[in-house]
Amino acid sequence: MTRIANNRFLPWIICFLILTTFFGLGLELARGKYHDFLLACQVIPLLRLKYYQPLSLGQLITVYWQTGNIHDLLASLGDPYTRYLSRHAYTKLLEENKGTYGGVGIYLEYKENELVIFKPMKNSPAERAGLLPGDRIIAIDHQPTKEMSKEVATAKILGQPGTKVVLTIARTDGQQQVTIDLTLTRALIDPSLEWEIRNDPVAGPIGWITLSQFSEKTAQDLGRALEEIARAGAAGLVVDLRYNPGGLLISAVEVSSQLLPYRPGTPVVSLKYRDQRTQTFTAYPHPHPPFPLVVLVNEWSASSAEIVAGAIKDLRAGVLVGNTTFGKGLVQDVIPLPTGGALYLTVATYLTAGGHSIHQTGIRPDVVVTLPEAADLFIPPDPATRQQIDHLQTETALRVLRNLIRARQSPAA
Repeated sequence: MTRIANNRFLPWIICFLILTTFFGLGLELARGKYHDFLLACQVIPLLRLKYYQPLSLGQLITVYWQTGNIHDLLASLGDPYTRYLSRHAYTKLLEENKGTYGGVGIYLEYKENELVIFKPMKNSPAERAGLLPGDRIIAIDHQPTKEMSKEVATAKILGQPGTKVVLTIARTDGQQQVTIDLTLTRALIDPSLEWEIRNDPVAGPIGWITLSQFSEKTAQDLGRALEEIARAGAAGLVVDLRYNPGGLLISAVEVSSQLLPYRPGTPVVSLKYRDQRTQTFTAYPHPHPPFPLVVLVNEWSASSAEIVAGAIKDLRAGVLVGNTTFGKGLVQDVIPLPTGGALYLTVATYLTAGGHSIHQTGIRPDVVVTLPEAADLFIPPDPATRQQIDHLQTETALRVLRNLIRARQSPAA
């Protein structure tokens, strides 16, 4: 989950210049190393001041002295989310956060140091090419992705509609590992939410909303969908957060606000910074009538999706159905730099509405739905099993929603 921040650290940059000069790190000594020295003068003070874990200024300078570049310095933190974004990558990130861009329609995340596809979007080039959740991208245009950041990989995949990109995919097919080269033609991608009215034979009309990510326009799209669902006389609502990798923090707060019964001061999420300072985001007032609510999650629901799921569960606003979520409880700021690029920096951990840390543990649903043979696997043994689980979770969500609707319609004893 990300935020956008400003950079005002000139005094620290000056201090860093003095210190590095003291240690003998001069531009005149840079022969094949330290080509990003001026960038280091900006990044190192930011790491020292804002990174979510304590860092020694002396140690940061020493590591830079030894490695000679910012990429290796940031990699030494062991945090896959803290990266330098080039001007191009930063521009692409801003475009993606706005909600419409040129690409192939996939969501990416790191899992066990591999670049993994969370989900191909419906009717996207990725879906038409047969990409599946759990596929690992091991090369982009034949360039290996090992040690490639998510932002760099995303920048390489995005591009003008009509252009092509080659993705090399590693996939588990039964007991075998297969490698596939796929050539995809980029298209205009609009990952806004999808919604529909389903006529359930038991409960009658119900709303079904699928949220694929949390961008600047997600809450606005959700508001319109909820209005239409209410106008259709829906008896209940399912919100599907499966395969949702997250997105903007503020979007998660706005979405949660529209799904929670409003009370002044209702907490949605709290950020916990290195100095133990906390910042709590509370729900906004909203005009939408409450529906009996079921929220679908799985092991690919991450970050902002987990904030929403955590608020629903902790505040008992609905029932969570599915698998334990991904477990990304870190928050990043995107800090623009004078170079035109930006530092994508982990600045805090977060606690759910009930005060729970979910980093590396995830959120366990109220109703857990999986298959015994896939219970302990992050990547199911084959696509058929994945489809089986998805179908079983969907049917379970409908059964739970029917029970909630019946309970609301039954007269009080």
